[in-house]
Amino acid sequence: MGSSTEWNTDTAHILNFHKNFLGIIGLWVLDDTNVFSRIRWFLSTIVETSTSITMSLEMIRHCNGHEDAMDAFVQGSSSISSVVKLLLHRVYWRQKFILVKSVIHDWTYVKNSHSRDIMIKYARLGKLGSSIFFYFGCGSFIFLVSTVVFDNIDLSSEKQIFNETYQRKLILTAYCVFGKYTSSFAYCAIGALQFVQFVVNVIAQCGNDGFFFDLTMHMCGQFAILQMNFTELGCEDFSYRTKLATLLKRHYQLMYLSHYLERTFTLVILAQVFMSVLVLCVEGRHI
Repeated sequence: MGSSTEWNTDTAHILNFHKNFLGIIGLWVLDDTNVFSRIRWFLSTIVETSTSITMSLEMIRHCNGHEDAMDAFVQGSSSISSVVKLLLHRVYWRQKFILVKSVIHDWTYVKNSHSRDIMIKYARLGKLGSSIFFYFGCGSFIFLVSTVVFDNIDLSSEKQIFNETYQRKLILTAYCVFGKYTSSFAYCAIGALQFVQFVVNVIAQCGNDGFFFDLTMHMCGQFAILQMNFTELGCEDFSYRTKLATLLKRHYQLMYLSHYLERTFTLVILAQVFMSVLVLCVEGRHI
């Protein structure tokens, strides 16, 4: 099921980022009936589930002490949150589809320049919010990968100087699970797997949160336009009743869409808050 409405320049500017970013792991809702999109979603869910299992085993074994176990707990909590977001996407994809279709419709049939200015104002806020999520995700990815690379270079140099064995650093804390695989081929395979796991996690977290923020800002813009139209409505107009009926109908539509937005993301937000509180409680107890 795709969008039958041709995207104009504004629509493409607003939605192309989410389409390309979320589409990597099959979370772009307009491609949801596409076989390849579903395959990407399924593989992403399997990848994040494997991350959760790996981090759980790491916490249970905690062979490298409590610090690595805590790192595994934080990473495992994040992967569980990603799995929840991936699964709930399938549960609420119809509601997401209706929301995205409404965004396309609003940008395609915007009535006047004043309404368009309001929509652009809130679209910029939404783009700013989603960009912040995106850059935070990219920043954490670059920081973690570069840390692993430089640590391995330092350890390799120390090994050559002192002629000692060393344990290569991994992107994710899984030394108890993968510690016995010491060959270069095994390390490269594990590194590639963890690279994919981390990328999927970043997209599921930052992409989903940024998309929610963008949709919310669009809804705020539509309510602002509705408020403006109510304010400009004059009782002395000959077509007063017709215009009022149109505005009331639009208000009902926006309330309906707001219900869909709440229904789609409530459990996602609840899962995110729960995992964040759990991490804070465990880390506080550990300290």
